[in-house]
Amino acid sequence: MALIDDRIAQFKAEVGNRELTEEQMKIFNAFCKKGGASTFVNVTDSLGIKVRLKIVSYDPSTGSQHILLSHYKTEVGNVTATEILNLCDIVKYGESYISGVYTVYRKQYEDNGVLYRTVVKISKDKGISLLKSFYSDRGV
Repeated sequence: MALIDDRIAQFKAEVGNRELTEEQMKIFNAFCKKGGASTFVNVTDSLGIKVRLKIVSYDPSTGSQHILLSHYKTEVGNVTATEILNLCDIVKYGESYISGVYTVYRKQYEDNGVLYRTVVKISKDKGISLLKSFYSDRGV
């Protein structure tokens, strides 16, 4: 497993100098740090439910570190930097369902004839929607 510093560097390089929206900038900043205060992004899901999404950057088992270490540029649940920057689109436009203690948002995409799904998994932490994971069902 790559060290978090290496994954953050890869993520920054893949994003490069592209212009980001305010929402994407918040996500970018959350994924480029290893500690400090959590990042909050407000988003309304496809059912009109307002979600205040908390992204923690200090815990390798959840949030940005988990996604970078376990699913970014990996063979398990591979996601790209662009997909990470746009993960709120999955909440906004995807279908939602409850799976155990998680609210799951899923959206289907097609890339060069290959169908895949990306998934945002959220748990509740004292009433706050905590980003647990973000992954896809495609390989590298």
